[in-house]
Amino acid sequence: MTLSRRFWIFALTAAGIILLIVAGMALYIWFHLTPGQTQTMITLIRDHLAVLLVGVLLLAVVFWTLSDLVYANYVKPVKKMSSDLALIYASNPSLRIPITGNLDIQALARTINTFADTFEKLNQDIKTQMVAARKETDQERNLLAAIMGELPQGVIICNQDGRILLYNSLARHIFTRTMAREKTEQFMGLGRSIFHLVDKDLISHAMEEINEQLASGENSAGSFFITPIGDHSLVSMEAIPVLDKTNLITGFILAILDITKDVENFRSMQRDLSDFHEYLEKQSAAEQKFLALSDTIQNTYLSRLPLSRLNLARFLYKIQKLTGLTHDIRINVHNLPRDERIMADTYSFTRAIVFLFKTLSDWTYAVEFDLTVTDASGRIRFDITWEGVPVDKPGLDTIIKTTINALPGFRSILTLNNARLDVPESDNTHFSHIILSVKKSTEPPATSHRTPVLAGSRPEFYDFDLFKIRDDDRNLMDIRLTDLSFTVFDTETTGLNPDGGDEIISMGAVRIVNSRLLSDEKFEELVDPRRDIPVASYRIHGINQEMVAEKDPIEHVLPRFSQFVADTVLVGHNIAFDMKLLKLKEQAARVKFTNPVLDTLLLSAILHPVHEQHDIENIARRLGIAIIGRHTALGDALTTAEIFLKLIPILNSNGILTLGDAMHASKKSYYARLKY
Repeated sequence: MTLSRRFWIFALTAAGIILLIVAGMALYIWFHLTPGQTQTMITLIRDHLAVLLVGVLLLAVVFWTLSDLVYANYVKPVKKMSSDLALIYASNPSLRIPITGNLDIQALARTINTFADTFEKLNQDIKTQMVAARKETDQERNLLAAIMGELPQGVIICNQDGRILLYNSLARHIFTRTMAREKTEQFMGLGRSIFHLVDKDLISHAMEEINEQLASGENSAGSFFITPIGDHSLVSMEAIPVLDKTNLITGFILAILDITKDVENFRSMQRDLSDFHEYLEKQSAAEQKFLALSDTIQNTYLSRLPLSRLNLARFLYKIQKLTGLTHDIRINVHNLPRDERIMADTYSFTRAIVFLFKTLSDWTYAVEFDLTVTDASGRIRFDITWEGVPVDKPGLDTIIKTTINALPGFRSILTLNNARLDVPESDNTHFSHIILSVKKSTEPPATSHRTPVLAGSRPEFYDFDLFKIRDDDRNLMDIRLTDLSFTVFDTETTGLNPDGGDEIISMGAVRIVNSRLLSDEKFEELVDPRRDIPVASYRIHGINQEMVAEKDPIEHVLPRFSQFVADTVLVGHNIAFDMKLLKLKEQAARVKFTNPVLDTLLLSAILHPVHEQHDIENIARRLGIAIIGRHTALGDALTTAEIFLKLIPILNSNGILTLGDAMHASKKSYYARLKY
């Protein structure tokens, strides 16, 4: 129960007791009057009823006025003093108690302000000492960050749930430069999932391979794979495990290299060699020399790609297992050498061969294939035969041109793995026999994996605290506010009546991860409202018709915004208004916002009910936050984000620890009743 409520309950109770005493005395006197006295009293009351009623009313007014004076001079100043004192301690040491109320309260306020001066000075001294103590560490971190930024490879570090803990500028450049604006990948950031950037099956396969290597006691562990990004780019990735003190995987590093130009150059070289081959094909001796030279050139070029030495027997066993379990296809392997190895990218080549058998089965209705292995001049040849409907050359070309989910096309996978798909030489146009060949490994691999990284062996920077956070079995409402990821956003509009046709003309948002404001990870876009912008609105936000004339409409902007806010809690100031605007456009934009929502207006009203003003300016002033860029969407979002970060420790000190606590408390605020 609040101090105000307790005071007014006390005052009204006292008034009620006084009334009961007066009424009791009046009744006692009334019942002891003689009949003549009773008649005289009734006459007096009837003749002077108006005067008596005015007297009672005056007594009520005097009581109420005196009570209000006591409240204003004794109770309210103490209540406000308590609220401001909590702000001084938790958020804004430079805030001072107003000198109001009676003389005793004023003296108390001066004393508190004197202690506040001392506290602010001590707080500043501590901050100065902390800055001095961290200066050397910050220099080391900045140097390490600069080195990370200049590495020739992109680097992304993730925890075991795939949440991004660190990335360098090259990784961001690789993933964002070719992305269409509608793609989720344009939003790389701390705390986001790596699976928005890289197919989850690829990462899962890499981690399975790493676990097998660690279980076998190998000194180095890692996994290479190749994947397309954007529309036309190819990257090679090496996954390296991060181990804790017990050698369990606590995260992984992705070292990324853009190989798009290398592959394009290789394809160009292949075309030139193919043209040269056609010229020489009638001269058998020259053709043999050409093929040998061609293999040498291609092998030298492909050695730059991260191909692994695969045990042939294990590789074909995996193919048999996958085709049997996923597609109910039987593969009979003949003449299998036990110790041969091939050079290939494990994941893509496995998926490509499984895809080949699945497609052949769909076309030929065969559910059983024979695969015969032979050694053919430095290459391993797979002769694949079946009984049933044959295929023709155009059908085989269709297979070769097909794109496989999350991987380059089938032709590209063959190229990257130095593999070939042919048919036996004959005059037949239809055949039930195809030949797949791949390079045989005759020497140790040129590339080896790096030693796993031990957690704690390098300085902690960026957001390595996210290593401790797991996504498994967590109810969102039970997660502490300090452990959540938030998107703080704001909108600027043509007016304040969404149902009356007012539209969004600007959106701005920033992210908070692990109680840290990531001001570089922002969303800021102007929006074409497809209507006039009133002069009154322009005077507030400064956005005119020319500024939005060629911008995307809200139907195109909202899907990008939806991707930006994915897996976060939405935060805003008077956010009911902004959410109303978003909800009205969900159907047109084909998105739906289901994120939990918190409002700094409601939280401030709950924490500081004695304060009557809960607009951004007054809250920022109380919390000691400088406002920059007011009435711009991004500027207001940044200010709201700083307000929210200041409110979190105050919420915690009031027992509001989790998201569920904050949402439940918000519903109790008077402002929660406002509707738009």
